Amino acid sequence: MAVMDADLQHPPEILAGMLRAALETGADVVVASRYVEGGGVEGWSRARLLVSRGATLLANLLLPESRATTDPMSGFFIVRRGLLEACIDRLKPRGYKILLEILVKCRPGLVVDYPYMFRRRLRGRSKLGFKTIIDYVIHVLELNEYRVFKNMAVGASGVAVLWLVLHVLSDILGVPALAAYAAAIEASIINNFAWNHLLVFRGRGEGKSLARRLAEYHGAVALGAVINYAVFSILYGLLGVWKYAASLAGIVLGWAANYLMSEHRVWGPASPSSRKAPPPR
Repeated sequence: MAVMDADLQHPPEILAGMLRAALETGADVVVASRYVEGGGVEGWSRARLLVSRGATLLANLLLPESRATTDPMSGFFIVRRGLLEACIDRLKPRGYKILLEILVKCRPGLVVDYPYMFRRRLRGRSKLGFKTIIDYVIHVLELNEYRVFKNMAVGASGVAVLWLVLHVLSDILGVPALAAYAAAIEASIINNFAWNHLLVFRGRGEGKSLARRLAEYHGAVALGAVINYAVFSILYGLLGVWKYAASLAGIVLGWAANYLMSEHRVWGPASPSSRKAPPPR
């Protein structure tokens, strides 16, 4: 089954080549991509290209499944009918980006990119506007199941645990602050893992033991933990900043890296196979 625009910005003459690519490769989805060799766009301003690239980046950051293609924003693709029928009850697209719905909810096996040139519009006008952009952002968050916000809530609980352990060890038991902070970071990591496992990424990462996921989580957040501790050591140990303010600075700088690593490495689904289509004949 094919999805495409009817205003000839999507060249219908390449449909035969896309179908041939699907048959030759056994792909579930063939995406007409503007961002592979042989593809491109005609007449776009820098602002329009920036919007497209920004939308792709947002999808890639929050939806690992979108990385199966170089052009998850494409409105031109073919999909195996059986795959679509098996998941169609789960599809609830918002706006025009049905391809994202299929990549996330239908979990196609092989996804193939096929190059094409996105043409100038000869009739009508673009659907892109402020409402379309807002709908897209909401759509990505819905497909993300608002995990990014859940992860923020988990992070807040981790901050509470970190400060509690730091207070008990440093202020009550007299443990040196730098040593106490290292223990506090580890306590917050275990807290965050538990809540991520139970709430944020529940049901994902199947086939992995809890111990393996915990070990992978430590590896995933290691960079954020190192950044956190380094910032704390510099601000508190060298500059004399109040330790809780120094801690907050380290936490903020480490959070983004920790979330992205969790999303893409620890609980991320097995990445769908992706490849470029055979050259058109």
